[in-house]
Amino acid sequence: MKLKVITLASLLILIQFNYGQVQFEKVGTSGAHYLDISIDAGVKGMGDAYSALIMDNAGAIHYNPATLVFIRDWSAHFGNVNWFAGIGVNSVAAAYNLGAAGTVGVSYRGLNSGSIDETTVEMQDGTGNSYEWQDMLLGVSYARSFTDRFSFGANLNYISESLSRYDLNATAWSADLGTFYETGFNSLRLGMAIRNFGPELDFASTFIDFNNGDSVATPEGYRPFPMPLTFQVGIAYDFFEDSKIHLLTVAADAVHPNDSAERVNIGFDYRFLNTIHVRGGVYSNHNSASVMSGMGLDLNKIGINGRFDYSVANYGLLGFVHQFSMTISG
Repeated sequence: MKLKVITLASLLILIQFNYGQVQFEKVGTSGAHYLDISIDAGVKGMGDAYSALIMDNAGAIHYNPATLVFIRDWSAHFGNVNWFAGIGVNSVAAAYNLGAAGTVGVSYRGLNSGSIDETTVEMQDGTGNSYEWQDMLLGVSYARSFTDRFSFGANLNYISESLSRYDLNATAWSADLGTFYETGFNSLRLGMAIRNFGPELDFASTFIDFNNGDSVATPEGYRPFPMPLTFQVGIAYDFFEDSKIHLLTVAADAVHPNDSAERVNIGFDYRFLNTIHVRGGVYSNHNSASVMSGMGLDLNKIGINGRFDYSVANYGLLGFVHQFSMTISG
């Protein structure tokens, strides 16, 4: 009876998140959105329905850190995202299982805009100069199992955004929290993650504003902006778990961001002979992203305990985003 109540409550939460009325979608009211870019191609291919996934590699740091407890010894994760307009996002994460003391990890992610031509109000065809926007995250992680079914994990991150040519820098600390629970009913799992919890970022500088093409005498100050805080809760279930040939994982997450509409992420991962992965996913209510898909190849057939993943996501008028990731574990 208790299990039925938990499952029913989880489904009701998903429905409420998807169909709750939103009076005002605060799109564009937060910054540092490189923190919100999905790093792992396997997770992205499943539509970012990750809260209740068992991630037994260091990529779990970027999603639900509570699942770091499933790393057997050590793990390393590498990710590359070909974002819009030539923007690149790269990440590295590593984790080590200390046994009963828990699992520790470190992570890095960086965004680089590439070279951008500088234009001004007076020189709209370009000044001949260029600049680059750079973002960075450095994090440490810890996760521990408190029972054979429940685990908790957390990340502490140092956040930086900079535009060196104009001496603009904003830094802050943030935290990610996650919980994971195996219900005991076959493979049914529940998960929760809170990401990017922290203070506002502030460039603490001024700029010259313009009014009808004329500069304003008094410089304007940059206003502080919040990070993309996200609360995500979900369920996952494995089908054909007794089969040696097939395994199908289906997951659904309710997502509550602080700067856009609530939505439901739904995805699946079909695995054949414990080697080939075929994935698909969808966002229920997003202003640009819709359908995702991907493939993965476990490398155990060539003696490597790891996996290579690829995904592609449709962002409507913005185009498609391709990304790759790789994990290696000991």
